[in-house]
Amino acid sequence: MSGFDFKLNVSKAPCVKALIPFCSGIAIAYFLTVEQIAVHYGFVYLTGFLPILFLVKNSVKSYLVSAYLSLCFLLFGIQMTFNRLPMLDEELRATEQLWVALVDESPVERDKIYRMTLKVIGRFENKDFQELNQSPLVQGLLWKDSTLSVSFGLGDTLLIRGKITETTTVRNPHAFDYSAYLKSQGIQYQIWFGAKSFRTVAREKGMNLSLLLENNRQLLNDRFHQYIPEQSYTALASAITFGYRAELSNELMQTFSKTGTIHILSVSGMHVAILCAVITFVLSPLRFVRRTRLLGIWISLGFIWLFAICCGLGPAVLRATVMFSLYLFSLMLRRDLIGLNSLAGSALILLCINPLMLLDMGFQLSYLAVFGIMTMMPILQRMYYSYKIGIRQSLDLLYMSIAAQVSTTSLALFFFHQFPTYFLLGNFIMAIPSSIIMVGGIILMLCPIDFVNELVGIVLQNTIALSYAALRRVEALPFSSIQGIYWSWQEMVLTHIILLGLLIAFRFKERLLLWISMLCLLMFICYEVRKEIALQSYVGLRFYQLGREFAIASINEGTVNVYSSADSLYQKNIQFTIHNDISRFSEIQDVFFMNMSKDSNSVILQNAVEMIAICNKACTSDAAFILLRNNVSLTNSDNHSFIILDASNSWSFINKKNKELDSLGRPYYILKENFAYVWDN
Repeated sequence: MSGFDFKLNVSKAPCVKALIPFCSGIAIAYFLTVEQIAVHYGFVYLTGFLPILFLVKNSVKSYLVSAYLSLCFLLFGIQMTFNRLPMLDEELRATEQLWVALVDESPVERDKIYRMTLKVIGRFENKDFQELNQSPLVQGLLWKDSTLSVSFGLGDTLLIRGKITETTTVRNPHAFDYSAYLKSQGIQYQIWFGAKSFRTVAREKGMNLSLLLENNRQLLNDRFHQYIPEQSYTALASAITFGYRAELSNELMQTFSKTGTIHILSVSGMHVAILCAVITFVLSPLRFVRRTRLLGIWISLGFIWLFAICCGLGPAVLRATVMFSLYLFSLMLRRDLIGLNSLAGSALILLCINPLMLLDMGFQLSYLAVFGIMTMMPILQRMYYSYKIGIRQSLDLLYMSIAAQVSTTSLALFFFHQFPTYFLLGNFIMAIPSSIIMVGGIILMLCPIDFVNELVGIVLQNTIALSYAALRRVEALPFSSIQGIYWSWQEMVLTHIILLGLLIAFRFKERLLLWISMLCLLMFICYEVRKEIALQSYVGLRFYQLGREFAIASINEGTVNVYSSADSLYQKNIQFTIHNDISRFSEIQDVFFMNMSKDSNSVILQNAVEMIAICNKACTSDAAFILLRNNVSLTNSDNHSFIILDASNSWSFINKKNKELDSLGRPYYILKENFAYVWDN
């Protein structure tokens, strides 16, 4: 950061004043129910007064002007978010329709289902095509069967017969909220269809920027494969250089996550800074001639935006690219660049293009990391600073890692539920190798000479091999990561408020604010310790919602036993569904797992007593809990047994059983299309 004159001055940061209400408007539109028409007319009427405001601004108090402009930005944020989340009429969703949709994201096979993103542009009614006023994004879910041949791809036009419904909400405790993730991508609806319910009517009619970016990234990845023989090392080189992570294995991701170096696999400011430094060095002769100085700046701008396009225009690389563009424009105009204002300005530009970026994890982590570096590094440098070049650069790297980690820890715990203990060591190990890989990757992307590329490929493979081996050693250290930390969004927001209070107190030497923030931090730590003690003494059962499969967790004071029809505890469906929940009580590697049959009856004992009976066939049981599956009958059971009906039963059987159990006054729970059943002892 030493090459940029970042200045933290809120009074000279008008973009910050505009960004806060704008982000508030996005959050209101996303999380709350607001009348769209009222917001639209309110925004139109308010902005209509802008010309009058400029005429009478000298006679109006400044705080009234600020309040008026803040309200305009608030409504603007709401309106922009509504435009990104178009609603589909409930009447159209009530019945099955013949829809016309563009494939907006390539189909991905997962759990015997092809998932894709579709842009619905219209429908057919009595052979007449009716175009929709707004084209909502819909998640397409295509059942895979023996007759299916998926021959369509990104940009193709499909004719689909089906019913569009709202996306499925999370149905298991602490499970990954896929519905919320889809909404952050602008997708609120889904449509299920089979092999005989659709046909491709046009090829690549919906060619868009996403398709061009994806094709370009695939070509670059193929080029890396050509010169780096080892596939896993190629995947790492592609991820580090231009953010292509499609080929990264779970093992690689876990290693970088547990060592606190996962940010290296996401193209961000470091990558753009390295590229900018390389370009500046190459174009340095142009700086000494007045007429060519501007030419050098424009060439630099072109290169960093070309690099951003190669990286897929992700939120992190866009943030860095926009900020460096603002810096280069400030050089043209010979103006100082105010750090906080440029950071807020880049966020404002990106959010105006796509307000849903605010909900993107990469966007949040990227901006928090830069904000932390800009605000904490001066405080850390004030504690100790050296004028010796080597020591100063090492200290700057250390301070930067600490600042970025501290500022993003709360959000990372909220999303990833683990803390990398040796993040400083991991970042120190990868500091030089990541730069070498980055520069070598850029050479591979641009150089047309095979001989040079082959040499670069050898250097990259050896560099990646050595650095990855070092990270594996860090990962193998005792307590390399603290897992099972689950924070609610309220806890995450509270820790950020406390951190902000500490930053302001240290920055401006406010003792009272420092003591208040420290007291709040102490109270929060006590609360977390109490919560952890409660989790370790918890006793209960979980009957998870897994569709036609089943999974049951028995939790007893830190001991977790899982019984499931899945093959393994590490099956993808199990990982997404129950790992987050059970890891709160025990390390995943310490969980006992037993595979249970989907065809025969099973019994789970507790203290030599039948606790749970799993009935896949007609059965008689007096267990405390009975899981009824596959429409089977139950006879001669204890009236106090609790009956659970899962999704393997048909609705006709469930409705019949519902009436029967109600008449007998017996307790039961319908698991199908409902939240998991949680029993706390």
